[in-house]
Amino acid sequence: MAFSSCHFGNVQQHFSTPCGCLVAPVIEGAEILRITAAEVFNASHPSFPVLQAPEVSGVNFCNVTVSLRHHGADDTVFVYVWLPLRGWNGRYQAVGGGGLSAGLGDRSLMHQVDNGYASSWTEAGLTLNQTIDPTTAIWALKEDGSLNEDLLLNLSWRSAHDMAVISKDIIKQFYGAEPEYSYWHGCSQGGRQGYAVASKIPHAFDGILAIAPMLDWPRLMAAELWPMVVMNNMGIPPPCLLEEYRRATLAACDQPDGAIDGLISNAQCIRKFAFDFGSLVGKSITCDEIPGGTDTKGRSKHSRLMSAKTLIVNSTHSAIVRKLMEGPTTADGRVLWHGIAPGTRFDALANISKNDRGSYEAVPFKIAENWIKHIVLRNPTYDVASMSFTEFERVFNESVETQSRLFGDQELDLLPFSQSGGKLLSWTGMSDRYNSPLTLMRYYEVVQDQFGGTQALDEFYRLFLAPGVDHCCGGGGPAPNNAFKALVHWVEDGNSPDVLPAARIAEDGIVTSRNLCRYPRESAYRGGDIRSADSFECKLLGISAGLEKGHHRQTCAISFAQALEDRTVALR
Repeated sequence: MAFSSCHFGNVQQHFSTPCGCLVAPVIEGAEILRITAAEVFNASHPSFPVLQAPEVSGVNFCNVTVSLRHHGADDTVFVYVWLPLRGWNGRYQAVGGGGLSAGLGDRSLMHQVDNGYASSWTEAGLTLNQTIDPTTAIWALKEDGSLNEDLLLNLSWRSAHDMAVISKDIIKQFYGAEPEYSYWHGCSQGGRQGYAVASKIPHAFDGILAIAPMLDWPRLMAAELWPMVVMNNMGIPPPCLLEEYRRATLAACDQPDGAIDGLISNAQCIRKFAFDFGSLVGKSITCDEIPGGTDTKGRSKHSRLMSAKTLIVNSTHSAIVRKLMEGPTTADGRVLWHGIAPGTRFDALANISKNDRGSYEAVPFKIAENWIKHIVLRNPTYDVASMSFTEFERVFNESVETQSRLFGDQELDLLPFSQSGGKLLSWTGMSDRYNSPLTLMRYYEVVQDQFGGTQALDEFYRLFLAPGVDHCCGGGGPAPNNAFKALVHWVEDGNSPDVLPAARIAEDGIVTSRNLCRYPRESAYRGGDIRSADSFECKLLGISAGLEKGHHRQTCAISFAQALEDRTVALR
């Protein structure tokens, strides 16, 4: 049974149904437990860079919370809907999550509501009745140690569907009209959710902005532990060595676009990266501190540190970095996933810290660690740091075999979404520390083959790569100024974007602007100020010219994993 206390607030006469009188909608396959609604006035929130949201204040809205339980499921799901009290623009915008969270909290709605959108987010039941942080993945295991498949399904796509149905119903009650346009907006996990809803509920959203989507989550999560496994089994290099290789690989891929600007704009250099890792062997580099000893196998693992100014790069260092950048492989050399992209900082996945004993330690990426322990192995006490290369391969395969049904293959089929008239706009940073741009580039190419080339794909799906930009935001390159606005113009006015204007303001106030090119086109320098977008143009370069035409291979029945593996092998 759903409960609601109906009362009239200060401005309710403007609405079809007063905020306090909204009733719970009917959700197929679920029971509404409770609905509460109240007016909020003069709300404020600081900036939220992940969604490019500036600081806002003086926001007034109707705050609606709906809780539900799916029939036969062990879940309690909360959906939060905010409705502007003034200036609703007739649109609805759902916001996705990040990491192992289905939503980013109330902070993700404030900017949208301030801009006139009715907006919503959901925690998908992963907070266990608002008691835990979903990133811990504690929600994944029931008390008897079995996997909570219901919550995994919620995270995959079901709760996004429920949220859309609930939000649209409440919007219609409140304003007396359905939203004219509905949008999805998400980065990282939220970007993955965007692709999932396009595939699973293709009629729910008119436009989807999916930034840095973590596609094929089971492979990605397992692969994010690879750097730790490499360092724990081969030796932990000093951070200064990794930074030296970052600069060297950046330099190797900086020049092909014609401008030496500290940014990698050439996707081909990332796609077919051919760097001589041994070229740095024998080089002296400056370090604040370096390992002062070795373990019984002559490696620098967990060795104590000593102050020093010079480190001589050796062949072991070279071999370690090569494995980090080439990515996980099987014992017989078969590629499993992507490594750390050239020019990208190592410190997110190849994270090194100094422990209480004054030694270096490899630190696992926490989200990936929690995924493996709680969801893949169902063993919260498992020590990921103990993994050998053989054990890593086993765990990687188990992640893929057990979780791809929910978090892998469904991301491939965009045909129903294209037939619904929806638009999918996606961009990712080319210096993303957590998710190599290769993932999205190769996904695009697989889907391109399905649709017989770029022309058909361009009608509903466009991808942009942002040189120098990190995961969702940040980094050393210009990020899109307002990709969501470009999506709205595409959906509502038919203005399909060929470029996304982007900018970065450095600490010294100098502005770098760039027009991000629609993939597979790439940015090419044509002369002038390297900080100005006017000095670059979008061209088809090298292998990209072939990608523009597509391969016309009909692969609609093939899984994303197999198609991506075929593409990975073909392009290496």
